[in-house]
Amino acid sequence: MKKLCCTIVLIFLLTTFGKAGHLGKEGELAISFKQAAARAKAQRKIDAAILYEHRDLMPYYEEKYFPVFQSCLVSTDHPDPSPVSFIVAIGKDGRVLRLYADHESNIFACVRPTLQQDEFPQPPLSPYYACISMSFSNAFQ
Repeated sequence: MKKLCCTIVLIFLLTTFGKAGHLGKEGELAISFKQAAARAKAQRKIDAAILYEHRDLMPYYEEKYFPVFQSCLVSTDHPDPSPVSFIVAIGKDGRVLRLYADHESNIFACVRPTLQQDEFPQPPLSPYYACISMSFSNAFQ
């Protein structure tokens, strides 16, 4: 089987409750991708969130989801190579509360069920908004 080469760019925007105007009430979920992105950006100044991203979240995500995306790229008929950004709202127990996507693609549709059922490492605050941007530019060469 030909090895699939895929460039995945991960961008995690982290969180802080220091900017109440952007975050809403604790536990209240964003209602749109745009609002979730603003909350993720507002959260990226807290030390505990930065530590969580580097020590817990990114290693977990890369280990679990790189193979999932590779599988979806191989198994999806006519995979959509366009970049996709999505935000995972993670609850205090690590469970996914909601997913937000900038647009739907068949690759993201393939990964969505796995994301929805996942239990991430427990974040330092909730909801925790992890923003992930992925590019598949080399996957189709």
